[in-house]
Amino acid sequence: MYSKSLPELASQFVSYKKANGYQYETGAYYLKKYVRFVMETAPETAVPDKASVEGFLERLQDTPGGLYNAAAFLREFSRYLHARGLKAYLIPSGRLHPPTPAQPYFFTEDEIIAFFMECDRMPDTPYLKGRHLILPAIFRLMYCCGLRCKEARTLARQNVHLDQGYLDVLQSKGPKSRRVYISQELTEYLAGYDSRISRLFPDRTFFFPNRKGRPYGACWLERNFLRFWY
Repeated sequence: MYSKSLPELASQFVSYKKANGYQYETGAYYLKKYVRFVMETAPETAVPDKASVEGFLERLQDTPGGLYNAAAFLREFSRYLHARGLKAYLIPSGRLHPPTPAQPYFFTEDEIIAFFMECDRMPDTPYLKGRHLILPAIFRLMYCCGLRCKEARTLARQNVHLDQGYLDVLQSKGPKSRRVYISQELTEYLAGYDSRISRLFPDRTFFFPNRKGRPYGACWLERNFLRFWY
């Protein structure tokens, strides 16, 4: 254990979390950023220490949500190392406070109608295969079922059961999964979407694939939401 480098320890920790049923994509993202920061600034660092942790968190001061998430995952990583006899720096409890949530905005009925009218005007762009079909469908699914962005983006085709009117969301928050039932109207809409998108991606794994057959990224969804909204 003591002979492992920091990148190896971080990779081992992520594998440990996944073996315990967690997808741990966000945690892996922040740990990878931390390891990269350490390799660039203090490559001799073997385990998280106060200087490297605080230096990394200092870079996230302008993004409260990212700062809080990074600190939570680093604290979890250090606890894992402590349990294995390594003296990693543990961020003190109360050192950081959760960011203040943004106030929700409640759409009017006219705004909702206008938003989906803009979605449906999305042109068919050959080099962005299927985007004009995917955007109206993914936003309708999120709106009607209350799915999180990631849940909609990474939804597997095999977990959408339109013949029975439900979809399965697997391992969304931690290892938890749930079944979501959808209305007849939405089922019919998604069936039409599924038929059309299948002509472009006949063997797709994801219900909403990008042009390479992978899930779209969070920034892509946010960017297009704002485009339609504005």
